[in-house]
Amino acid sequence: MTKRDGKVRAADQIVRLNPDIFGDVILRASDLSILIDEAGLILEVIFDPENQSFGNLENWRTKNIRNFLTTESIEKFENHMSQLSRTESQVRLRSLQLNHIHTDGSDFPIEYTAHPTGVKNQILLFGKDLSQMANAQQELMKTQLKFEKEYDRYRSFDTKYRVILEECGIAFLLINSDKIIEEHNNKAANFFYKETLKGKSLDAIFEIDPGLDVLEQLQKLKNESPSRSLDLKIKNLNKTAELSGTFFRSSDGLHILLKINEKPKDNQYISYVKPYLSHLYEKSSDSFVFTDDLGKIIEANESFLTLCEAPSGEKIMGSSLSNFFKNSETDVAILTESAKEFGKIRNYSTEFKTLFGSTIPVTISSTWIVEKNDNFFGFILRDMTSIRSEKEDHDENHSWDSTTKLVGTAPLKTLVAQTGDIAERICLETALKLTNNNKVAAAEMLSLSRQSLYVKLRKYNLLDGKE
Repeated sequence: MTKRDGKVRAADQIVRLNPDIFGDVILRASDLSILIDEAGLILEVIFDPENQSFGNLENWRTKNIRNFLTTESIEKFENHMSQLSRTESQVRLRSLQLNHIHTDGSDFPIEYTAHPTGVKNQILLFGKDLSQMANAQQELMKTQLKFEKEYDRYRSFDTKYRVILEECGIAFLLINSDKIIEEHNNKAANFFYKETLKGKSLDAIFEIDPGLDVLEQLQKLKNESPSRSLDLKIKNLNKTAELSGTFFRSSDGLHILLKINEKPKDNQYISYVKPYLSHLYEKSSDSFVFTDDLGKIIEANESFLTLCEAPSGEKIMGSSLSNFFKNSETDVAILTESAKEFGKIRNYSTEFKTLFGSTIPVTISSTWIVEKNDNFFGFILRDMTSIRSEKEDHDENHSWDSTTKLVGTAPLKTLVAQTGDIAERICLETALKLTNNNKVAAAEMLSLSRQSLYVKLRKYNLLDGKE
């Protein structure tokens, strides 16, 4: 007997079943079955009344199935029915997912297979309830979104953590209880002249006595005094590190954040001098400012902020120091080039310009500082307002007194001409003083050519014998 013959014979036996038994078979074989005609009119609905997810579907009979479908499902249903009428043998095996509408407006998904009944224009839809699967998918989606949100929070925290480690200006090592380095910042890598320290043990980079428990000693020192540190020599390097640790626990065990400083060779001297230098920098009436080799401000004390009338350090950090000089490019060029050539320059006079445009006479000393990994300029500015005022008043009064004594002894034209000469001489002398006798800078300050400046200096006998 062929497969087809067997199939026909089985179908013939099923048809002979009692209608009640046949209805039970359909009910057990599917969660929801609907008998419709080709127009979509519902002829019969077979469902389990105890299934609370469907509700009461008795009112579906004699109505069009489209009345109980979502807009998207109506289109899917019509496409499927049109294909079924043309190539029923292929489409019959293809499942069709439709979303039905509850009376309260919610919907529930059913996966159907369409089966012609043999009765003209009648189709039986065998349905499988997908509500539980849909709910599971929704829960899975919620869980996934929750994980993604937590992962974003973790990434954000990790980024902040790494930025803090890199920008704090201190060399840090993060180690576990086995003394293995888990993380480090670039400053720590530069400290040991290595690209990476991750995965290395403390024994690999420090000379540690066999009987010394580093973690135990760090904990002991921290308990005694937070400022105390452990001194360890660095392997293959002629320097000693000062270590202090902060202990903390997380889900994966004990961790220690090690802060590393190079121990000065003359520790006694530094221990006394360092605090005073820091205090001098912060409290000095003179203005301290540091720039990179391009002249960009990288650090300044409170007196400098007061001098330039800045409300905070953020207002000026990264700005060019030349912005604060009346003769911007000339002054900076003299201060930096001379400092690079001679190491330092002292008492250079110029006009300082504040953020609000006012000018202040200052003297500047600059130093070119060369470090292993960085080079920068250091400047000390002193406000000369009171000193200059006193001197200028004295010089001006002396000159004008000499002139006023001539009234009555010479014509007015002669007196006016002499007064102009006095004013010109005073301006020339002032320019030379402000530029520390730099003729190029003085000429630029007075908007004169170098030739014109020399002519006037000779006129008033202001050139020294070397010129």
